[in-house]
Amino acid sequence: MSFTLLGLLSTLAGSACLYLASPHQRWRARAWPARPARAAAGLLWATAVALFGQGLQPLAAAFCFATALMLTLALLPYAGALLTVLRGADDGAR
Repeated sequence: MSFTLLGLLSTLAGSACLYLASPHQRWRARAWPARPARAAAGLLWATAVALFGQGLQPLAAAFCFATALMLTLALLPYAGALLTVLRGADDGAR
């Protein structure tokens, strides 16, 4: 598995940790504890930067990390909304 793909996965995992710590998240019934989730997000993002740095030149690594971070932080709330709609559709079908 390439360093770039691992960096993308680490960025996604860090963003998911941050999203799940939000009180307005819609994936779970209750939000995760804020401090540990934020710490995990920071560590995963630092790991992502290091992984991108292994596979790419420094400027390209920074650009890829920033782009992946923006994408994941923008899409996770929409994924939560989609889960809410799908759960509602499942409840209505029964």
